[in-house]
This record gives sequence, C-alpha cells and structure tokens, in this order.
Amino acid sequence: MNMRKGFNLVEMLVVIVMVPVAAVTLDRFFNTVLKDFPRTSAVMQENKIVLNLLRQMQKDIDGAKDLPESFAGHTAGDELLLIERPDSIICYQLKACPERSRGDGQVLRRRLTATQDDSGEDARVWSVPNAEIKWHVWQKNGKGYAVEVQTHVKQKLRAKWQKKMANSHLYFAGLFEKL
Repeated sequence: MNMRKGFNLVEMLVVIVMVPVAAVTLDRFFNTVLKDFPRTSAVMQENKIVLNLLRQMQKDIDGAKDLPESFAGHTAGDELLLIERPDSIICYQLKACPERSRGDGQVLRRRLTATQDDSGEDARVWSVPNAEIKWHVWQKNGKGYAVEVQTHVKQKLRAKWQKKMANSHLYFAGLFEKL
C-alpha cells in the first residue's frame, strides 16, 4: 500500500477558496474588536459624564427660587444658565474647545456672589469634548419656570460626525407651583 505524499488538485482548490473567505470574516471581526468597541466605549463614557452633569443640574433646578436672566454682570443665554437657589446663585457655563466655535468641551458649575465668582468647593467642571449640550429656559409671564436641556455625543465614523445617545430633558424649577 502506497501512502501519498502531498495534496491533490481538489484539495488545493478547496484551500485556495476557503482561506480568503476565512480572512474576510476574521478581518471584519478584528475590525469590530479593535476599532468599534473602543469607539463605542468612549461614547458611553462621555455619555456617563453628561448624565452626571444632568443629575447635578436637576438637583439645582429642583430647588430653584428663580431662573434669572442676569446677575452681577452675567447674562443668561445659550452659553450661560443662571439658577437662583435659596442660598446662592448657581451658574452653568459652556466653555468651548479651542478648535471649535460653539460651547462644547467643558461645562463649568460655580456659585456667584454679587461681587465675584466663588471658586470654592462647589465649583465643578465636566469635560465633554465630544458632547453637544444646549439649554433653553421656558418662561411664563416673563418668568423662567423650567429648563429644557438637549444633549448628544458626537462620534466620527467614516469621516462623518454622527449623533449618539441623543436626549432631551425638561426640569421644572421648584418655583413652578407659584406661577
């Protein structure tokens, strides 16, 4: 009985066809593992920071006496939110990243006094370079009663920015019952 040494033509053709199919499948798998998982993880981490910011905003707005339009030279608007609490004025401010034109990058929360900004223990900074945060104060009879906050995290895929984790939140100030 002769033992054959080598492969016949059919076996070689099967290997030649199967290797590229396996390579394409493995390429997609490794592309997902090496690129998509870290990107998704980064989006989820940034969204977690945004949610922490929103929890703090909700606490501040829930206990608000007023949502003033200005205080001590600070004027509320797209980049600045003022919240009057029983003991102080809280200021949220969007700070722009140098390479961007809008206020995305950092959100600062600090207490204001009539004479200066308080840089004490209540000052907080949330770093969110890929998040877009917008707020709008709802008014009735010229007085703010609620704050709508819209957020999303931006992710760049194939040279295009996409919105991820888009949300809209509406927080009513504690003064709502008085209106």
